[in-house]
Amino acid sequence: MKTRARVGRRPLIPRIEDTGLTMFMTVNGLEAIVLFDSGSTSDSISPEFAKVAGCRTFELENPTQLQLGCSGSKSTISHGAQVPIRVGDTAVDVYLDVVNLDRYDVVFGTPFLRRLGVLLDFKNSVIIIQGQRFTALTPLEEDVGASRRKHVNRGNQTPSNQTPAIRSMRTRASE
Repeated sequence: MKTRARVGRRPLIPRIEDTGLTMFMTVNGLEAIVLFDSGSTSDSISPEFAKVAGCRTFELENPTQLQLGCSGSKSTISHGAQVPIRVGDTAVDVYLDVVNLDRYDVVFGTPFLRRLGVLLDFKNSVIIIQGQRFTALTPLEEDVGASRRKHVNRGNQTPSNQTPAIRSMRTRASE
């Protein structure tokens, strides 16, 4: 029996429902827009933010693959950074993979979330870090924070692992 392919429409989701939990934190002494991502198995920093914040980055002896949730989305993580993070009364040093991030300066995945016992309350838009409650950014606040980020010209054909920020890290690592 032949069946016809069904066609459907993806529902429009209210902006508040498709916004992740984000906040501003101090990373290496500079304010960063941070996404908390319980689906990520790594903690990451953008090369542009790492450079602007003066983070000491290093080439990894053991590069690893970054695999996104969708098939075929892979990248090699070749640099890392050990940086101080401050939020409220909490100050810790954390390792971050240097990864080309589109909208955020830092993404904290399960390593950071577990290490600090972070609780993400989506219903109330609250992030709890070591017992301290922080209100997540609203979609508008997030947009303003994200628009402050310096955007790399994505129109050129430079491979993502060869952006100017990554190249400058490689130059510093070889000095």
